[in-house]
Amino acid sequence: MGEPNVWSTAHLPDGDGRSAGVNVNGYELSCEIPLDAEPEPAGATPLGLLAGSLSACTAMSVRTFLHLWRIDPGKVTVHVAFLPGSPPMMDRRVTVEAQVDPDLREQLAGVVDRTPVTVLLRDALTIRTVLTTGAR
Repeated sequence: MGEPNVWSTAHLPDGDGRSAGVNVNGYELSCEIPLDAEPEPAGATPLGLLAGSLSACTAMSVRTFLHLWRIDPGKVTVHVAFLPGSPPMMDRRVTVEAQVDPDLREQLAGVVDRTPVTVLLRDALTIRTVLTTGAR
């Protein structure tokens, strides 16, 4: 079996440091392990990276779907946030600049609900999604 094409390694130095070095497919970044008393972490956090995975996957899936229908999506924005509470819930807001007719918009909503990262996460937590199209 060959080498995996998707991989990640994290290194947490010995001691009391709260920043892990993360390497994702050769791209280096720092991941801050937040303190509960601090409302705003100094950098990317483990949950922030998870939110980033969902937002990137969603944006690419939306664009790919609309291109298959020969629709220029224009600007696609996907904002994902973790809402406070237990169990955790993710709030995903998908905005597509292009006008999309109602039948195709329904299909697009289905694509958003079946992105690879959505499928991986949906059994572990709730993902609330709002899809807005025609924002021009």
